[in-house]
Order: sequence, then structure tokens, then C-alpha cells
Amino acid sequence: MIGRLAVLRRALWTLFEDSGFSMAGAVAFSFTLSLFPFCIFLGALAGTIGGRDLAAYAISQLFTAVPDPVAVALAPEVERVMGQSQFGLLTLGAAISLFFATSAIESLRAALNVAYRTKEGRSFIWCLAQSALFVFGTAAGMLVMSWGVIVGPALAATSDSAAVAWLINHGLFSFSTRYAIVLAVTTAQLFAYHIWLAAGRRRIRDVWPGVFLSVALWLLAASVYSRWLTFSDYTRFYAGLTQLLSALIFFQVTAMIVILGAEFNRALSVARQAENQA
Repeated sequence: MIGRLAVLRRALWTLFEDSGFSMAGAVAFSFTLSLFPFCIFLGALAGTIGGRDLAAYAISQLFTAVPDPVAVALAPEVERVMGQSQFGLLTLGAAISLFFATSAIESLRAALNVAYRTKEGRSFIWCLAQSALFVFGTAAGMLVMSWGVIVGPALAATSDSAAVAWLINHGLFSFSTRYAIVLAVTTAQLFAYHIWLAAGRRRIRDVWPGVFLSVALWLLAASVYSRWLTFSDYTRFYAGLTQLLSALIFFQVTAMIVILGAEFNRALSVARQAENQA
């Protein structure tokens, strides 16, 4: 049997060897820069479907599963950007926003390729189109969830059935249910990143250990980081930039966890090969 703790230790060591900590910083920086173009594109997409209210609900979904201090730091700025944006999908601004929103996906692609020891052989145009598809799919998924939150209470208000009203207000669209949906969507995205974003061929059974490791560590990190910020004073280090840099640190931890999942999958694959040859 393969010792999972030994594999995890090896993955942690290779994360250091592959400069994973530095690459996680690059991914976090790219994600921060991509966040606002993504929200502009999300607003443009929402404008073609349900208008500004739908976009506002979608933005609230974006911060459902992050620590409260991170949401407090970013949500007002995102709402300010959304308030100044013109909603229209078929505009040059939306296309430019989509292009800049792909930078985080491309940074993550590079980090995963290093972790899996694979070299990117696909064309730049193909990779860019794939990254744009990931951004579009993420935005569309958020809008679908947000549409349910908007339509659900309206259905409850017009329904004469107490069971339907309870199901919509406390079951299907409760906070815990929406949190679980966001978590499920995040897990599905991680599977997509490992299988399709990184170069090479992998199957679900090849990547699920790293994906579930990343999800478990991310939930733990979000809880610990949220508690840590309640009694740690970063203003003496970062002054007025405290909230922004607190969010950036969390994004770097998140990126590190995702890269560690890929390193764990690779270390597990190497261990299995060694066991089969023994």
C-alpha cells in the first residue's frame, strides 16, 4: 500500500523544489488583477439576461465562500466598478474585459504544468480560447445560481403551497444550500483545471486525490485565516493597504493549495509506478 502521508511529504518538498510558493504569488497577483475585468464581463453578461439586479446577486455569490475580511475588502470596490460599468455583452469593453480576465487562468495553467512536469504544446490561440471559455463558463454558472436566488423568492411569494414556500425559502435557496452549491461548483472547476487546463492527458481517477486534498485544505485555510484576521493587526505592516493585501495573501494561500494538489497527484503517480515495478 502507498503511504499517503509519505506522498504528501514528497509533494510538499516538490512544491518547494518547483518554486511553487513563488508561482502561487504570481497566480494570486494575476487573479487580483483579473478579478475586476471578470466582474465587468460578468456584469455585461448579466445585462443581456437579467440586468443589474442579477449582476449584484452574482457578485454576492462570488464572495460566499471566502473569509469575511476578504469579502469586506473587495466587495465594495467590485460594486463600485460594477456601478460605473455599461452593461452590454456585445461591446468592445466586454471583449477587452474577457481578455484580461484570462490572465489568471493562464498563470494557473503555467503553475499546473510545472507541477505535473508537462510542457505546453498547444498553440497560444488555442490556450487563449480555452481560458476565455473557462472565464465564460464560470460567469455563466454564477448567473445560473444567482437567477435561482432571484426567481426562488418570487415563486414562493406567488405560491399558495406552504411546502413550496418552505422548500424555496429554507431548502433549495437557503444559505447553507447555496454554500454547498458554490463548493460543488468549485470542486468541478478544480477537476476541469487538472484534466483540461494543464497539458497532458489525465483522467478523473488520476486527479481526484489532489482535488479533494485541495478542497479540504482550502476549507481549513478559509476558516483559520478568517479567525486569524479577527485578532491580528496587519495595519502596522501595511497601513491603508491592509484589506487589499489581506485578500492577496488569501489568494496566494489558495493558489498554493491548488498547486499542492497537482504536486500530490504527480507524487502519487510516481509512487504507484515504483510500487508496480517493485
